[in-house]
Amino acid sequence: MLSEVTTTPASDIAATPADLAPARAAAREAAASRRAGDRVCLLHTGRAVPEMLLGAGQSRAGGAELQLAEIARGLADRGWPITFAFENHGEADLPEQVDGIRLVSERRSGLAIPGLRFFTATMPACRRLIAKADADIYLQRGAGWQNGVIARYCQRHGRRFILWLASATDPYCDDPSRSRLPLRERWLARYGMRNADLIVAQTKEQQAAMLERHGREAVLIRNIWAAPTPEPEPPVQPPEVFWAATMRGLKRPHLVLDVAEQLPNVTFVLAGGPADDDAGVHDSVAKRAAGMPNVKVLGFVPFREIDGYFKRASAYLCTSTVEGFPNTFLQSWSHGRPVVSTVDPDSVIEEYDLGVHCRETSELAAAVRHVCDESESYTRRTWDHVRSFHAPGVIMPQIEAMLHSR
Repeated sequence: MLSEVTTTPASDIAATPADLAPARAAAREAAASRRAGDRVCLLHTGRAVPEMLLGAGQSRAGGAELQLAEIARGLADRGWPITFAFENHGEADLPEQVDGIRLVSERRSGLAIPGLRFFTATMPACRRLIAKADADIYLQRGAGWQNGVIARYCQRHGRRFILWLASATDPYCDDPSRSRLPLRERWLARYGMRNADLIVAQTKEQQAAMLERHGREAVLIRNIWAAPTPEPEPPVQPPEVFWAATMRGLKRPHLVLDVAEQLPNVTFVLAGGPADDDAGVHDSVAKRAAGMPNVKVLGFVPFREIDGYFKRASAYLCTSTVEGFPNTFLQSWSHGRPVVSTVDPDSVIEEYDLGVHCRETSELAAAVRHVCDESESYTRRTWDHVRSFHAPGVIMPQIEAMLHSR
């Protein structure tokens, strides 16, 4: 049954409106045959959920949360009964429904015993949230302690749990040398990964890692993104290069400043607030950038406002040490802009000529100079790539087939 989800490459479904008709017909057919009991809950406890889903909240951005929000809207549009369950971090007056999606939230409460709050307040709140959602299928994105809690609930109550991988490190959630999870959370993440009814991967690399490390096959479904029409306009001049991420060590924003020093005629714009667990990175970057005339540090930019920066840039720059498949790549390509990056998931940048993959940080300045000079030559190719591989008309039928599989 899983082969039905994976045997039709996304590239075989064209992205023009006329050629997308078969995909839309398949979606309608799936909706017509759907069982009434397939209530789906997308669950995430991150602080970025309200911002990604409602456009207001904790001034946080999150790739996993954004993808879940887009999937929730897509499924709701196709008639699925959708619940989005998330942790309430102090938001007031939250609606009960948005875009046809039922919203449920839960605050942490319980005994605040030093050293035990995770077990006396955090985990119980998650259990209450799962029960309140009362779904037939639970879908969560990213490896974390929540995986184990959801998997156990689903086992006890006869529900299905689908785990969708996010970071490239997710398959290594129980490896202290590669996982960022604390010890108390690794065993729960591993339990959930081993006991999920279905695993979904963003990349072939994640698929291979799951099979090698856990002996589990994973369905490959790429990230979803809608490319704007008509075709993209040229970037602004003189050239700008955009960088966007929560500022933490593994994102290496200081490398942007190193490149900016070598390219004084290019403007570099950085968007992203400080990480809760790594706030010093943002402060050091802002302090250093203050003396650089060709660098702008914007701080956190709401998702609803950030698209304009991708649109005006000549290129997007990624300096991370590790990623899953960044939404920022898709957002840049959707505007016809190339990506210069220190990571290249599934080698798509090189294979489809969507920018430049720099294996060494010393290559970044030359790569940025090249794509700024040749930015318009990438326009049609990058825009077409998003429409061919990541458009809702391509991805949503795959997600519906996955939900129907047993």
